[in-house]
Formats: sequence, structure tokens, C-alpha cells
Amino acid sequence: MMEETYLLLMEKIVELTEKNGETDAAALAWETGMKHGDILLRLKEMEEKNWLVTYEIDMCCGEEYIVDGLTDAGKAALAELKK
Repeated sequence: MMEETYLLLMEKIVELTEKNGETDAAALAWETGMKHGDILLRLKEMEEKNWLVTYEIDMCCGEEYIVDGLTDAGKAALAELKK
């Protein structure tokens, strides 16, 4: 099940970053139907695996993760998950 979640998120990250240059947790939540908090947890896990190029913005109401795309390790993981 976790693999399916990673696959869904990684495919959306590729789609949105190719289209817009970057994406964030709110856009990913909208696109996938997942809860924002769940997206943040998955992004942090994926970042720990070195699958994402991200940066964090501290905002008045909390933090937001901006995702610039997949790293080479993330692209390899995506290819493996698609098998």
C-alpha cells in the first residue's frame, strides 16, 4: 500500500513540476485527494530517502514544502515502483 502511495505522489510530482516548475503539498493534496497532513508526512519520508528536491518555507500559519522534482534516486525509485 505504501508503494502505491509513493507511486501516486511521484507521478503527480513529475506531472506538476514539468507543467509548473514546482509544486507543493496543497497542490498534491488537491490532485490526489489525500489529506494535506498525509502528504506532508509522505513528502518528509520521501525526502529522507533522498527522492525529492525540496525546500521548506516558514509561513505565518505553519510550514509549506515546495517540491522542485525528483532526484536521480527518486527517478530510479519511480521506475522500480512502476514494475
